[in-house]
Amino acid sequence: MVDLELYRIFKTVADEENLTRASEKLNISQPAVTKHIHNLENELKVKLFTRTRYGMILTEDGKKIYSQIKDPISVLVNVENSIKQDTSLNLGIHTNFPQKLYSIIIDKLKQKDTNLDISIEKTYTENMFQLLEKQEIDAYLSKKQPENVHDNSIKFVPLGYFHDDFFVNKGSKYLKKNIFNEKEHITIYTLRTVSSTSKRLEKIVAEKKLKNIEIKNATFSTIFEKMQTEDIIAYITEEYITDDLDKGNIKRLSTSIKPFEVEYGAYYNTNNKLKNIKKLFENIK
Repeated sequence: MVDLELYRIFKTVADEENLTRASEKLNISQPAVTKHIHNLENELKVKLFTRTRYGMILTEDGKKIYSQIKDPISVLVNVENSIKQDTSLNLGIHTNFPQKLYSIIIDKLKQKDTNLDISIEKTYTENMFQLLEKQEIDAYLSKKQPENVHDNSIKFVPLGYFHDDFFVNKGSKYLKKNIFNEKEHITIYTLRTVSSTSKRLEKIVAEKKLKNIEIKNATFSTIFEKMQTEDIIAYITEEYITDDLDKGNIKRLSTSIKPFEVEYGAYYNTNNKLKNIKKLFENIK
């Protein structure tokens, strides 16, 4: 029976004319490459290469075999790569994106394509868009962000809504106050400046001409830690703190502002190798 892997290794060594480069390209050790070449020579009963100080040079028999197998092996390798690309999804997820929610999304993706192999990378928005633009990740789950934080090649598939609102800890003095009518200086913590949540709070403060409100930007983890130990007001996403709201540890602050709906979904690069990536996410809505 023909061992196509031996011929693939043979072709790579012939192309590179160097065992070290061939082993790096094949991602196997140099001794393993040498062993596979010897196995193929034993199987064919011919010598395929002459090893010189200039590299691995094909013998006459080696040249004849190479001319016959180079195109078919290239076709097979391309087929294999295309299949791997179609079944592998490197999914970026915003650090604060609720685990319960992205687990549901991943389950739905796998239900639509049982062969889909999903790997996860978690970080912040600005890093994710860079990775998307470089195609180091295939898609990114996040709240919808301002258009100016990503390249025009990056598109968005909406999947649902988050809700931004004002929150305090259960014993807060602000529960009995109308923060928009107070004359005292009030600090409101919100997410990083690149976030849609931060942009929304800036708009509220500007529209209401609130001179007594100071906005401080921080990571969600920093804000959440402060809420456990300090009496602060936070303008954050409700779905990030569902468990603590249910337990009563965090309270919604009563204001004249309705919770603001923010779309969440999947960002993708239109130049991505996965041509069906848009449809993949549209199918799980």
